[in-house]
Amino acid sequence: MANTTSKTKQTTKTETVEKKPEVVYKTKFDAYTGNEPYLFVSYSHRDSKNVYRVLDELSDKKFRIWYDDSCENGNDFRDELRQRIKNSSGILLFVSKSSMGSAYCGMEIIVAREYGKRLYPIYLDDESSVPPAFTFLLQNTHHSNIKDMDKLVLSMVRDLPAEAMDRLTIVDGVLEKCEDNGNYIEVGKDEKGNDVRKIEAEAFKERKALKHIVLPDTLEEIGSEAFRGCSNLQEMHVPAKTAKIGESAFRDCVRMESLIIDNDCIKIGERAFENCAVLKDVQLPDGLTELYGGIFNSCKSLETIKLPSKLTIIGENAFSDCVGLTNIEIPNTVTKIDDLVFNGCISLSKIELPEGVKKIGKSAFKNCKALTTIEIPVSVVSIADAPFKGCENLKSIKVAPKNMQYKSVPNAPEGNDHVLFNKNKSTLISYPANSRQVQYNIPDSVTVISDWAFCDSKKLTRITMPDSVTEIGEGAFCNCLSLDEIEIPDSVTKIDDCAFRGCNRLDKVTIPNSVTDLGWGLFDGCEDKVVVYCDEGSAAQDYCIRNGIKQARIEEFDK
Repeated sequence: MANTTSKTKQTTKTETVEKKPEVVYKTKFDAYTGNEPYLFVSYSHRDSKNVYRVLDELSDKKFRIWYDDSCENGNDFRDELRQRIKNSSGILLFVSKSSMGSAYCGMEIIVAREYGKRLYPIYLDDESSVPPAFTFLLQNTHHSNIKDMDKLVLSMVRDLPAEAMDRLTIVDGVLEKCEDNGNYIEVGKDEKGNDVRKIEAEAFKERKALKHIVLPDTLEEIGSEAFRGCSNLQEMHVPAKTAKIGESAFRDCVRMESLIIDNDCIKIGERAFENCAVLKDVQLPDGLTELYGGIFNSCKSLETIKLPSKLTIIGENAFSDCVGLTNIEIPNTVTKIDDLVFNGCISLSKIELPEGVKKIGKSAFKNCKALTTIEIPVSVVSIADAPFKGCENLKSIKVAPKNMQYKSVPNAPEGNDHVLFNKNKSTLISYPANSRQVQYNIPDSVTVISDWAFCDSKKLTRITMPDSVTEIGEGAFCNCLSLDEIEIPDSVTKIDDCAFRGCNRLDKVTIPNSVTDLGWGLFDGCEDKVVVYCDEGSAAQDYCIRNGIKQARIEEFDK
């Protein structure tokens, strides 16, 4: 009886035992399905527990990952796998006895090799599980395993393709750093759901693969050099709430073709778009009042630009070396054109200065080689040195008759080519380099010949200087290629640096005892030919001896 009871209990116990449900492992993230670079995962579903641990760690490091989370025995989707492998940046291969025995994993390895995709093996068990057929494919790859997870993740972050990462560090609404080498980024919220208000300085600097970025409407500030050197960035639309763009923020974005800025109250730092070499389409907000220094320096493809209607200041070097710039309309609100603003704009053939401009900076139109004429309006009260240095085709500089500080005078009684002076004609500021005249008599009211005043006047063979002149400025006659002789009157006390540099036909110069201040490089380029006529013991003779310049007695000059 006892035995029967025991048997009955045993049978009952057996009948009540329930089969344990199969454990289903899942990752903390969904497989990536977008268009950005990603990693393809080749593994056996029997290894899901260990594989998903690794994938979760890599996902936390912001890698984009595609993996198949369906059962291997489901529908045949080999075509999809081939396409996924083809579009990936690399293959994360989990090596185990199960995966090496899987027909799918074998196919994935072969397809990866067909498309030239790099394999990144992670060993889940003994390496001896690799069959001979695949040994040669894996023998030259870096081997990792999951025995030390921290070490594995560090090596993966170091070795896996950077473009497969989406690593934006955003803390309390501030985007501090991007370590993503992908070509498309859409900036969203931080992990706490905060809107991004600021992009920190250098956050995207040198992200060379970045082609497109979508900035959030909440963005208020872009830091200095934030996108500097993003050499493949193609366009930029700055949101309407952005009130500040820092210095050099988009400098060296050499493939950026278009720029749109919406905020009327925005402040844009110096050199913000310098060397954006293919930038053509620029839309600036009408409320912008100042273009800071170097903002579009070396934007060589910029042909025309509409300046804001409320602009007041064009800063130093703002359009320097914009060699493609052919046309620019300066609003009548502009009061200052700073130093070197249009330096090197070799295609700029015409520019109109509006009434309202008060100051023209040093060398403001330097090397504008296509410029032929220019008119100075009534409003101008200050013109700094060498405003038209290197404007080799400039024929005339006209000043409005009612201007209180400056005037222009024809360079010959019957001539239409005008020379720029201050109002009382005591300072000769600029002679038009492409004037047709071969001889010019400086008016006897002139006391100072300004820096670079006659620079590049290639047709002048004779210049007569009155005894009212006391000072000859730096580079005053530089590159006057036809000038063969000149006599300095004994009223002159100073000849500044490089005054006759490049005058390669100059063979006779008289310098009286009155000249005691002689600058360096006076005769650079003509020192082998020129003869300086001066008195024994004079400062000029001493200068010639020190610089290897030929000399003769001053009384022999006219012989």
